[in-house]
Amino acid sequence: MWQAIPMTGTDVSQDSSPEPTHQRNTFDAPAQSTAHMDLNTSPAVAFSPMPTPLEDFSATNMLMTPRPPLSNNILSPEIPSVGDQIPLETGVSPNDHESGIFSVDGTFFPNFIPDSLIPSLARYNDPDPSQVAPDYVHFGAWDDLHFDFTLTDGDFGLIDFYNSRSFLPNFHTKNHEIYDTDSGIGIGAEAYHRSSLSAWKPAPEDHAINDHENLSVPQVINSPETNISSEWPTLCERLTSSSRDLILSLVLEVSRDASLSRIMKSFPSTELLDGLIQQYFELQQHTVQTFIHMPTFQTNSEDPGVLAGLAAAAAVRSPVPTIRKLGYALNEIVRLHLPRKYERDNTFIRDLRTSQTYALTIDIGIWSGNHRKTEIAESFSQPLITMLRRALRFRRSVYANIVPLAEDKGPALEAKWREWVEQESFKRLVYHIFIHDSQTAMALNVNPVISYADMELPLAASRHLWEAKSATEWKDRFGTMAPGRLPSLADLLRDMSQITVFQDRVDAQFAASVLIHGLAALINEYHRLKFISTNNSKHWHALVTNSRQQELDQALQHFRMVCSELRVQCRPEIMLVCEVVSMLLHMSLEELQLFAGKEDKQEARRVYHSALEWIASSDSRRAVWHAGQVIRAARSMPPGSLTGFLAIGVYYAGLAFWSYSVVSKANTARLTGSPNSPIPNTGPTVFLDGDDLPDVSKFVTMDCGSPALQGPGGAAYLVDPGTTMDVVQTTLRAETSERTPPLVQMLAQLIGDLGHCINVRTDTSGERPHSDELSPHFTRLCGEIGLGAEAEVSSFSVHK
Repeated sequence: MWQAIPMTGTDVSQDSSPEPTHQRNTFDAPAQSTAHMDLNTSPAVAFSPMPTPLEDFSATNMLMTPRPPLSNNILSPEIPSVGDQIPLETGVSPNDHESGIFSVDGTFFPNFIPDSLIPSLARYNDPDPSQVAPDYVHFGAWDDLHFDFTLTDGDFGLIDFYNSRSFLPNFHTKNHEIYDTDSGIGIGAEAYHRSSLSAWKPAPEDHAINDHENLSVPQVINSPETNISSEWPTLCERLTSSSRDLILSLVLEVSRDASLSRIMKSFPSTELLDGLIQQYFELQQHTVQTFIHMPTFQTNSEDPGVLAGLAAAAAVRSPVPTIRKLGYALNEIVRLHLPRKYERDNTFIRDLRTSQTYALTIDIGIWSGNHRKTEIAESFSQPLITMLRRALRFRRSVYANIVPLAEDKGPALEAKWREWVEQESFKRLVYHIFIHDSQTAMALNVNPVISYADMELPLAASRHLWEAKSATEWKDRFGTMAPGRLPSLADLLRDMSQITVFQDRVDAQFAASVLIHGLAALINEYHRLKFISTNNSKHWHALVTNSRQQELDQALQHFRMVCSELRVQCRPEIMLVCEVVSMLLHMSLEELQLFAGKEDKQEARRVYHSALEWIASSDSRRAVWHAGQVIRAARSMPPGSLTGFLAIGVYYAGLAFWSYSVVSKANTARLTGSPNSPIPNTGPTVFLDGDDLPDVSKFVTMDCGSPALQGPGGAAYLVDPGTTMDVVQTTLRAETSERTPPLVQMLAQLIGDLGHCINVRTDTSGERPHSDELSPHFTRLCGEIGLGAEAEVSSFSVHK
């Protein structure tokens, strides 16, 4: 009768989960202790969304009330030796072969590189990607790795250990392995078609049930609760065996009959599932977008689908491939369970917990790095948005102004608090979905589903109130706070200074994150308007778009000023997104990709003039300046926190640097008539990842200076893409072990390959490199797109 969720992606093949079968133990090598943070002096910073059951959550590394440290026997278990889990010393972890690499226009970046450039990226003795089975091999992986996403005996042994002991390994150390950038296969033409954001071509044998084999784990060893359960619980209520059985019954209800026997014998233990649920709430305490209220969460009273969704959300963040596969399999169960739940009782479309679980499933899928899961998550976001909109959750009218009174006590106060918590949870959920939708739109270069103008609901209330653990504490914290109308996103877009005015009553960090994503939607509109205002448009004048760009640039400057006036410093991930949005305001990656030969020579010729106009204008220099600030913000993030859209933002910055170098060379070749002409270096060195000094203004406005990044060996000039990409790669992936999420590993590998596709000769003085010598493939590209045609070259004129 009612179809809430499109079932376009109910099928998956063995390669649906972004994990290979042959994993190796990432904990055999010694590791370094993580840097400690001062609890008393450190400003609030973003906690890594990546830390998982294996990450360091000791009090010295958290901006929270110190808790008793975990005992060494729990934090540093001796992992049993598993032969097939020894780390592979390759340029990319084999478990990342399905990770998608994103581009602004929703395509896989390797098509940025023309066909003529692709051979230059391959290493000697690398196999031809066309000779490798496309369904199981990703670029950057060895040809003898055949990816099968079912659990191996080694995986069983590893999870068996976690079930019986604890799922937290030794996370006080880092792996000392050296990342070998030359070990991966070069970027191939087939890479785009295997990306998570490319068009998915399902095969008849693809179906979701295949992923359910990853739910099968070794026979559970019943053991007493470990120290993590008794000394450091996040939730007061622990998962019971009966609740674990309810999760198992949910799995059996969805899974195929052939898998029932194996799943029943080896489903994860109560301790493992409870630890994952606890881990999710530990992670949530250190994220900006918290939307599930921990003090009122009663583990054993919740629906098993909710518990499975929380366990999956924590498991997919784990650096251990076995646990990650378990998380993706649990997420598939929840995704298939939700439509049945809605059909059995339509009232669940208005249920808070069900909507929160729905949000978790699409979060997991969209950043999974798997093209099938990404497409399903993208399509599944529309029903949730529709349900919330139809329930008027985007409107102010359904949110009452709930304020505790002095005479409120006992049950009356408790009821009022719980009513406030449910209302606040809906507000935070809606704004979380808005941010998710905005980030997805930027990653896919599509229009967001939710309009910023629809966001009339009040902003999230103060986090101080949100984290109150009881009704009495909530009433005390409310204190003398004056009741009144809280602003909405629409109000902030009209007047950003309201964040500072209401910073005591609203969650200022959450509000700032919502606001910058609202500005991102405005920039998305600007690019759509600019698209129809160019190429001799008869009805739209370029002056309109130029004026709009200036307004948006001023709005972003105002946003930075407002953030600087907050009493609590803006978290670095907010500023990173701000710089990414600012960078995208001044560049069109789609046109640059077409210029580089993403599609064919005809399309390259079509955008040739636009690319040259961009490099000759201040827009290109503003874009790389903001890209440098993205790198600067990324360096201030806690280790391991550059995941999801934040990692994509760093990747975009790398694309901006690479594009600037390539198009600059093309422009120089056009002006001199020779593709091998060097790019001139004039003026002082301008560090794009440094402070906004006078030299920066001269570079942006007058093209005076040599842009560079601060590398470990000194200045990394943009005319040397190899050195520049090495700096970006190091920033993106500080760790070189498999603790790094799959998507981040593949982004880092791609950035490294981009840096080596152009041969750069360095001055004998050692002061500055200049692009005297490009690869023959790039020289051929210049001729293909018209640089060799005198009549065509002379017809172009670049306007500053």
